[in-house]
Amino acid sequence: MEKIVVKHMTIEDFDFAVKLTDTMNWDYTEEDFEFMTDLEPKGCFIASKNGERVGITTTIRFDSLGWIGNVIVNQNYRLMGIGSNLVKHAMDYLRSQSVRTIGLYSYMDTIPFYEKIGFKSNTRFIRLVGIGVAGDLGVNAIRKMEEKDLRYVIEFDRLCTGVSRQKLLRRIFMESRDLCYTIFERKRLVGFIMARSAQIGPLVCRPDFEEESINLLRAVLNNLVGLKVYIGVPEKRQHVLEFLKNLSFREHFQVARMYYGDYPKDKNCTMAMESLERG
Repeated sequence: MEKIVVKHMTIEDFDFAVKLTDTMNWDYTEEDFEFMTDLEPKGCFIASKNGERVGITTTIRFDSLGWIGNVIVNQNYRLMGIGSNLVKHAMDYLRSQSVRTIGLYSYMDTIPFYEKIGFKSNTRFIRLVGIGVAGDLGVNAIRKMEEKDLRYVIEFDRLCTGVSRQKLLRRIFMESRDLCYTIFERKRLVGFIMARSAQIGPLVCRPDFEEESINLLRAVLNNLVGLKVYIGVPEKRQHVLEFLKNLSFREHFQVARMYYGDYPKDKNCTMAMESLERG
């Protein structure tokens, strides 16, 4: 039997990766894979069998937490152990980078696959799709994020999630600063939101500031009027889900957030994920 070969993803693989993800209607572009490989150059992988590229996965690490995304295998090569091989390769890479906990989002039908590897479900997220609409913010404290705010955003995010996502947050801000907002109370940051084109997130806010989190979301939607947008919301964030459904957002699918190792020390501040690929 021909051996499965896993190698680092390079720019020459982006076209293949896009075509493969197109089979799942993920709407990725070559720029998305450039974004991911820039953030984690040695952590994005291509699997080949008989010399043919047949699968991909990506990773990113934040301190002691690693994240696996985009596990997909060509439909003609499934049930051959290629997916398991890719996940194992990704996990080995992350552990070689001193990662202690590994997370991912699993579609509901692939939960048993990850459970066999040792991942455990943490919570469910609802992935929604809708059209950006304008709305009244009603809160003067919401303002566009400025570069001077980044250090406060990064520290606030670290306190909320338990890890530093500095390299990701800085990159999103540099690319999409018009879609990044903050809210302060008495000069103290209590929430922020970011977005990249059609993907809204992360939305991180103190749990007791529900209305403020909605207004942060309104601020981004005001910049995306008429455009199709996606967002992933924790199942327990009913105020966010109800707000979006009132704007005619519909449920696209559900995923389970799963971890291998100890759960991160999360302060319950996540109102929307950054993405399926990066947590």
